[in-house]
Formats: sequence, C-alpha cells, structure tokens
Amino acid sequence: MSNSIWVTIIPILAINTLFLITIFYFAATRERHPVPEEVTSRHNSKMLSAFFKEYWYWLNDPAARLLVGMRMSPNIITFVGTVINVLPAYLFAKGLFGYAGWAMVWAATFDMMDGKVARITGQSSKSGSFFDSVMDRFGEGIVMIGLAVYFRDSWVLYFVLASIIGSMAVSYTRARAEGIGIACKEGTMQRPERIVYLGVSGILQPIVDFFMIKLGYTPFPLLPICAVCLVGVMTNGTAIYRMLYVMNTLDNQDHQPGQEDSFSQTIIKQLNHKDNQNRPPVH
Repeated sequence: MSNSIWVTIIPILAINTLFLITIFYFAATRERHPVPEEVTSRHNSKMLSAFFKEYWYWLNDPAARLLVGMRMSPNIITFVGTVINVLPAYLFAKGLFGYAGWAMVWAATFDMMDGKVARITGQSSKSGSFFDSVMDRFGEGIVMIGLAVYFRDSWVLYFVLASIIGSMAVSYTRARAEGIGIACKEGTMQRPERIVYLGVSGILQPIVDFFMIKLGYTPFPLLPICAVCLVGVMTNGTAIYRMLYVMNTLDNQDHQPGQEDSFSQTIIKQLNHKDNQNRPPVH
C-alpha cells in the first residue's frame, strides 16, 4: 500500500497543479475558443457543468490533431479506447486505485477522440456513432468487472452490481426513447459523470491513504466506495426518471379530454412543481 501512495502522490500533485494552471488559462480565454459540438449536443447536468466539458475537449484537442495526422480511423480509435479499459479494470481488481483512476480517465479521454477525429476528417457516420455507443457499454462493463472483483467479499459489491444495472438502463432508456421518436437526455448521472466520479475517486484515494496512515488508521478505499455507492444509486434514479419522462411524454400524446392523469403524468407534474418552487424568483 505504501509503495502505491509514494509512487502516485507526486504525479497526482504535479498533474493537479498543471490542471489548475490550464483551467485558469482556459477560464480567462474561454470566449476565444469555439464551443465543441459534443458539449452543445449533450445534456449538461449539475454534476458535470458545460465549462469542464469545454475545458476537457480544449485540453485534448492537440491529441486529437495528432491522431488525425497518424491517419487513425474513428472506428479504430473507438476499438482501442475500449481495449484500454482492460487496464483500469485490472488495476481496480488489484486495489491499485491511484493507477486505476488515471488509467480510467486516460481510456475515457482516448475514447472521446473518435468523434472529434470523425468530424475533423469528415468521416462522421451513423454506423460509426452506433459502433461507438455499443463499445462504450463494453468498456464501462469491463471497468465494473474490475471493481466487482475487488469488492467481491464486501457489501460494496451490491452497489457495483447496481451500478452495472443502472448504467445499462440509463443508456437503454435513451436509446429506446429515441427509437420511438422522443429525445431523452434527462438525468444527472450519465456516462461522463460516471467516469469522472469513479476515476477521480481513484486518483485521490492515495492521498486519503497517506493521511489515514499518518493519523494511525488502516487505509481502506473510502473514496471509491463513496463513488460506487453514489453511481449505484444515481444511475438507477436517472434510469427511473427517464422511464417516467418518456412514459409521461407518450401519455400526453395519447391523453383524451376528461381523462384522468396516468401515474407517470402525476409523478412528473409533482416533480416539475417542486422544481419550480425551488427556483429563485426572477426580478
């Protein structure tokens, strides 16, 4: 454990310092950079703002340009990004959370390059988008298997399994909704959020381990446990909300005058009412 702490804590501090510098620079020059299509076309949640999405795409633009120069096709990039997920899965399974967190963020960053490269090179296609979506599910599932192996003898395993079910349900509800003509990007725990929470929790865990040892406690993966529990609860919550949202939309289309509201219509109206009450007044 101690080797993991000392080997990862210096890179963590160095990279975090670099990130802070680049974040401040991007914030000061944000208006000069065009907003990526990936940000405008995706739903921005409270858990992951548009600013950080724009920043991450800007930061990785040189790498995308490099891949274009190497003439790598978007589908090859998608496939390689999926295969890379074997590395964080293995590291999670071994309990090397600091390494696993960086590997997960690296794999996710490489994976997002496919769409950018496709647009730069004019190779965007429906089949490529479909291939990317399917491979994303494989990649996420591979990482979850690694977490399941590590927590196999712990109560946390149930939340890992809940995360697997919820993650797949979030994606399926959107895909099924779009299949019947309904745009569904609702919810607060989509794939980018899941990557950020699981990856960052792993990255910061060695620092927590360091202070636990200094305070005389036995280190345990506190942050990954919290992240897994959060993802397990919120993904299923997001999937359920999407289900109700789509059902409400369909029921509104079929609603007849004088007909009582359906269960989904009642729930969505209540949620919207509470949301409006919590919004500050406009002056």
